[in-house]
Amino acid sequence: MHEKKIKILISASGTAGHLIPAIDLADKLKKNSQILFAAHDISKKKVFPKNRYAYKDILSSPISKKNLITAFFKIFIGFLQSLKLLIQYRPDVVVGFGSYHSFPVILASYILRKKIVLFDSNIILGKVNKIFAKKAIYLCTQFERENRLKNEILVKPLPWKNFKNIDESFFNEIGLKKDVFTILIYGGSQGSKIINENFKKTIQELKTKHQIQVIHIVGDIKDVKSTKNCYEAKAIASYVSHFEKDLSKFYMISDLIISRAGANSIAEQIYFEKPSILVPFKKAKDDHQLKNAIFMKTFVKSSSILTEEKLQKNLLLNEIVSYLKDDKKKLCLFQKNIQKFKAMQDKKNIKDLSSIILDVGKNKK
Repeated sequence: MHEKKIKILISASGTAGHLIPAIDLADKLKKNSQILFAAHDISKKKVFPKNRYAYKDILSSPISKKNLITAFFKIFIGFLQSLKLLIQYRPDVVVGFGSYHSFPVILASYILRKKIVLFDSNIILGKVNKIFAKKAIYLCTQFERENRLKNEILVKPLPWKNFKNIDESFFNEIGLKKDVFTILIYGGSQGSKIINENFKKTIQELKTKHQIQVIHIVGDIKDVKSTKNCYEAKAIASYVSHFEKDLSKFYMISDLIISRAGANSIAEQIYFEKPSILVPFKKAKDDHQLKNAIFMKTFVKSSSILTEEKLQKNLLLNEIVSYLKDDKKKLCLFQKNIQKFKAMQDKKNIKDLSSIILDVGKNKK
């Protein structure tokens, strides 16, 4: 007799930092579960695989002084939509990934006394997860935090999927060479003009001192042609794209990463053991990107930090060169530091988020 599949409702939307982990989780759970995604504007997110999972758009809004009445109206409508959906779908467990996109769903789940599991990928909790942290059965985090809650569990860090090894044909496919120092520039799912422009200013002087090649994910499709032209004019081998759903192959062949300090980015850098120069997005809520970057610099000891102000003062060149000089001494040290950090994490009794959710869903209490 087949065991009945549990029903899971996943609420995640917004940036790729929220959605990609949620999709990876669903991929791990789908064999033993029936899965429904519900969150604000989920159908509009380019990373969400609408052909693979059932989904429902739920109205929500960020709250600010300028839009108080409109925001509360949208959230109230979203709350009613969520109540109706939860009553119809009757999930065994609701999983929230934070952000205002999931707020109405998690609020309605709490009102209806549904079992809630929350996941937060950042060093500090986002506002929505803070509100519901003590109301959830478990709050799951991928990095240890100070002042942990009683129901807080450390889970295996991102990414939550297996990766295939690459062969030399991939280098030919993207027009790069195997044994050349490779820099990956990636400004997150939204891209980063400030990182893009400052790196392009830096590249010529860097090229005259060191042999390098570049993988540049620019974010905005309008910037692809001008960025390609920039590298071609300076005879620098490059692969330029506006967006990649899966960065794993690019991480594998890169030596140094220049990126924002979103939760996905730092987790991937740890997973693939890649040193980095982090440029925190200064408008990130609660300054969480700066705190993520400080964690990487102070605890993992694998990254240096350049604020946007320092980036504009042309300090990027010096920072990149520091990884290349003295036979890449700093680069090698940072790689070893990541390996030590991962070894320490492996010694801890860290659970898999998917198994926690299955246990919660199957428990009828």
